Amino acid sequence: MKLTDLRDELTARANSTDETPDLLPGVRHKIARTKRRRTAGAAGAAGGLAIIAIVASGIVPGLSTTTPQPADDVPRDYTKDGVVLRGVDGADRLEKGWIGDTGQDKLTFSWTPEGKAVRFATYCNSTASSLRTVTIRVNDYIVGTNECLADPEASGDGIRVPTDHLLGLLAPAGKPARVTAQLSDALAQPVQDSSVQLALGIYQTAVAPSSGPPSQAPPTSADDYVKDGIRYRAKVGGDALLAAKIGDRGKTSFDLAFTAPGGRISLHDFCTARHTGVDPQYQVSIRFNGSAAIKTSCSGEGSIDAGANSSFIPGETPPAGQRVTVTVRLEDRNGKPLSKPDDWLGLGIYAKGKARAVGDSFVDVVKEFNGHNYRLAEVKTADARTARELELATPADKPFLVAYGTAGMAGDQPTVGVTGLTDSSSNVGGGIGIAGEAARPAFTAKLTLSPGKYTRGHLVLALYLPAD
Repeated sequence: MKLTDLRDELTARANSTDETPDLLPGVRHKIARTKRRRTAGAAGAAGGLAIIAIVASGIVPGLSTTTPQPADDVPRDYTKDGVVLRGVDGADRLEKGWIGDTGQDKLTFSWTPEGKAVRFATYCNSTASSLRTVTIRVNDYIVGTNECLADPEASGDGIRVPTDHLLGLLAPAGKPARVTAQLSDALAQPVQDSSVQLALGIYQTAVAPSSGPPSQAPPTSADDYVKDGIRYRAKVGGDALLAAKIGDRGKTSFDLAFTAPGGRISLHDFCTARHTGVDPQYQVSIRFNGSAAIKTSCSGEGSIDAGANSSFIPGETPPAGQRVTVTVRLEDRNGKPLSKPDDWLGLGIYAKGKARAVGDSFVDVVKEFNGHNYRLAEVKTADARTARELELATPADKPFLVAYGTAGMAGDQPTVGVTGLTDSSSNVGGGIGIAGEAARPAFTAKLTLSPGKYTRGHLVLALYLPAD
């Protein structure tokens, strides 16, 4: 770490809203990696009285005349006013932490990402009777919202951000980023609270062993579409890429073209604009040859592996061989165009692979899960007008997927639950979900449909086995 880097770090902290910055989680960790000797005199010349005072108090041992501690040194706990952010939390290590004063409802500080998986853990103590939350932003990107809990160890997993998350586009590794933790209400809107005390810890997370099927980075190829680090893979499961485009950063509308294959297609939008609150504030409008728009909400979540993110199938498919011009535009909830200079917008169009028809719905023959492909081995269906349960034997000693849900339903809103898996799953409002299982002894998965009057539709339970 260069002295200029240290000066930038201290300047960012001095400009933050926290009046009592602690240097251990960020500066000390960086200095420990340098493997070079630093002197207090050199540090004082670079940073003035602020650095001299810190060295005198012994807070930053890396600025002494002794050899810095090794990079694998255990991070210290960060403590203030009885609040503790643990230096080591399980297998996770504190990379940066900040603890505010009582009544300070917004924390702001600088953090330099290292391009690794991280976890944002919050502490929030408030005497308010109404629900409080903490909204976390990095460079104005909304990472997420945590419930306001006074025990950091009771706040669950926090918000986990994997290495392939789109946050890496908006806060690149090696570049200082601005982090804010804002007290908010149940709808994630900012509020003031004189009783609150906030803290935020950013932890580097270890790679946790998967409790489900094996996981790997999905295979890439020279036929993938890649721009600005965002990738639409040529093959995702049984689906094949027809066309893709990522607009320049800040460009919130563009056109692209493809030739209709004559079968089903799926649309994979990519949109980094994220909102607060429950109701979507941004939507992606997609028009085929100028016809009525198909609209989907822009969640601002997901992976830079854009083809693996959520997708949808349009109700009407262009005839085979037709050349289709697609217009893509980011809009507000009222359909007005938006200007978002820091965000990306993209679209990938895939030809769907082989599928098994179930009423007026389909079950894919090949499905990707955790970077691996699985092939459909068995499908069971039952008429929802008369049946309420469906069972399926699961295999021994091999990973598998279970697809479960309903298809083509009419009447009351269906809710299904599936048992016999490691984690019980449910599906509200129709559609087909996927659950993955690690290798285990043979068992039986059971699907149950909620009571109600259904005038048509099917229960669906399907088994997938490894294909690669």
